[in-house]
Amino acid sequence: IRINIQNNNLLVGFLLVLLGIAAPLIINVNNFGILPLLESSIFNSDSGDLLLAAFKLVILNSLRALPHYLGAFIIAESIIITLNGSITYWLRGFVALIIIPSVYKIIYWIYNISYDFGVPAFIAVFSIILIEYLNFSNISLLKKSLIVVLLLLGVQWMDIIPSLSAYGFGRGEISSDIKIIAGFIGSTQILSFASITFFFVFISIAFLISKLLSDEEKLIATMEKNKEIEKGLAEARLKALEARTTQEMQSLVHDLKTPLTSVQVLASVSQMMTEDEKIKLYMEKIISSVDSVNGMISQILYENSKDKITTEELFEYVFSQLASHKNKDSIKYYNRCKDKYIYINKIR
Repeated sequence: IRINIQNNNLLVGFLLVLLGIAAPLIINVNNFGILPLLESSIFNSDSGDLLLAAFKLVILNSLRALPHYLGAFIIAESIIITLNGSITYWLRGFVALIIIPSVYKIIYWIYNISYDFGVPAFIAVFSIILIEYLNFSNISLLKKSLIVVLLLLGVQWMDIIPSLSAYGFGRGEISSDIKIIAGFIGSTQILSFASITFFFVFISIAFLISKLLSDEEKLIATMEKNKEIEKGLAEARLKALEARTTQEMQSLVHDLKTPLTSVQVLASVSQMMTEDEKIKLYMEKIISSVDSVNGMISQILYENSKDKITTEELFEYVFSQLASHKNKDSIKYYNRCKDKYIYINKIR
């Protein structure tokens, strides 16, 4: 198992978790004016005030939960877990399953406020695990976070649906009060209809965005794959061109051997047929030059063809190729091992 951590995302995630822990200080029932609306709905049998109180409660719960849920998601995104060489994205989702209950415990210790980690919370955590499992590795963190926000808003409305109380939804004090008051003033159906409508609206938008991001992920993956294929084809074409160029060069160089052999034979015959010492010397130089050219051709044709030369000979050969270069005189070197021998393919 290998674990790599993206420090910037990890820092953002922790800051959001800390913001979630501090949220009860500034985001609470009193600040949102929910209790006066509940009182008004009881005394006036006003379903409008009740729905407004329910809407405010959902916003309140979402704002309080969003920082640590989003922070847990971003922390999970910052951790790359590799198992046997393969990235296991789904394992990161369990990081959220550890962080969120821990935040609830810390809030209880600090403020003596008990957040209900009920079915909606489990659904929200499961959604985060599902997003990790879908592996939107090429999608920006902001877009993935938007899914988490929409899912959280949708799940919060499940706490307000009266018929779901028997299944562990809406066990919080204010959520229970809203459902009791709805039954008292005869607004249970209205509350259920509004809650289910908002639930499906937010969940549908979340799934729609997930589908769009899934298509985007596939498109990006396909583009990356096409780029790799194009790169492979370009490399193959380049190698084929290099191979053809090398083959043509070798054929051309090989063809030079025939006239050189003729020159060498004719020079040798001329050397034997003449008595003139100067002509013999000239023929000897011609033969020697042809031998050198043949050696160069052999080294061009055959990579493993090597000669034993001194290091100084190598430098002299290199600088002889720069004889016409305008900056030749500006090149200075010092050879401390002039007489050492090396076996090299000088031409190559």
